[in-house]
Amino acid sequence: MPSSDDPEATAREFGTLLAERELADAERLLADDDAVLESFPEEFAEPEMDAGDALQSYWYGLHGHYGDFEGVDDVIVEDRDATVELSFAAGTQRLDLTVDEAGGVAAVSLPAEYTPPEYADPETFEERAVTVDAGDVDLDGVLTTPDGDGPFPAMVLVHGHGATDPDATAGSTKILKDVAWGLATEGVATLRYEKRLHDHEVPDEAYTLDRIVVDDAVAALDELAAADAVDPDSVFVAGHSQGGMCAPRIADRHGGAAGVAVLDSLVDYDVDPDGEVEFMQYNIDPYGDLDEAQEAALDAQREALQRVADGDFDADDTVLGQPGGFWQSRLEFAPGETVENLDVPVFSASTERVDHDHQQPLLDMSREGYEEWQALDAADGSRFEYYEDVGHYFREGPVPSTTESLYFGGNVAGYVVADLADWVHEVADG
Repeated sequence: MPSSDDPEATAREFGTLLAERELADAERLLADDDAVLESFPEEFAEPEMDAGDALQSYWYGLHGHYGDFEGVDDVIVEDRDATVELSFAAGTQRLDLTVDEAGGVAAVSLPAEYTPPEYADPETFEERAVTVDAGDVDLDGVLTTPDGDGPFPAMVLVHGHGATDPDATAGSTKILKDVAWGLATEGVATLRYEKRLHDHEVPDEAYTLDRIVVDDAVAALDELAAADAVDPDSVFVAGHSQGGMCAPRIADRHGGAAGVAVLDSLVDYDVDPDGEVEFMQYNIDPYGDLDEAQEAALDAQREALQRVADGDFDADDTVLGQPGGFWQSRLEFAPGETVENLDVPVFSASTERVDHDHQQPLLDMSREGYEEWQALDAADGSRFEYYEDVGHYFREGPVPSTTESLYFGGNVAGYVVADLADWVHEVADG
């Protein structure tokens, strides 16, 4: 334990150890586990997480968002509270901590907040709260419309996995807000809305992709098409990740969509246990370096996924935390086949942003997925894009990208939004 008489030295040492991934030494400076756990973001917490796990997660986030650590810049101390400026290859991050009378680090936080993208000009559009009537529930939504008389082409934005708000907030990122503001600046109206799971319970027996995603998105398309500023003949649906998997089915169910945008999702959602586990290992560690306990956990997940692939489950079973009905509905989804049967164009955006030296399987999966989209017999006007420098949330940054880096922010790349807007206008103008 460093001297209790020098909080600045303690703060500098702790910040350096954290950023350099000397996590065991950093943990030894903590007064107790609560010093880091009390402020750790709940959405990134794992069951039974301890202080060491939290510090590891913070490091993954820092490394995935900012890249290599370059050093500690300013350290400001007031009483026993310290602010440390950590400098990285791609920016700086503030670290706040408190040093107690015994010299231990008694409180740790890494403040972060959402920043709107520079390409979005709020002076060119307006937003208002709307309600999506989903039948049994009302869902809060946000309608964003460009300034002017219109009518404008418009797009419903469908969230990915999880119980997300209308912005699809994850840490300090808001992927759907970025897209909505960027499209509005380019003359495209949007409707984004809360996912049903955000504020409403769905019983296991009703927990299917139709129930938690598709039904509500179809209602949102109806809501958007009825808006005064919107051209009802130029209404599109765009889905990210799980929402992208569902987007072709949403358009098919609705029957009046002018086009479908699939933002980083797959052509085929058959369950491949080996492939999914290979992907999961990089969510655990960005380099795929797992210890025995982690390998054992992945083996258990592989066995559970094999049950799903074999259909060895009942609707009332729970597999990997999801009801059996969810898995059954996923096995019934065929995004690529649905796209080929739709008489409307598709915009598919595939991403890479992987470390070529340490994540070759992810690189192969990304490129093979893009090629599968290109091979589809899609309607005229379809467009297939492959973005090497952005990850799953369409943010640029260092490699390897990490899920924890979402905590520190970043925006959807402007050129992705510009490509999407160009495609919408091209299709709408016929």
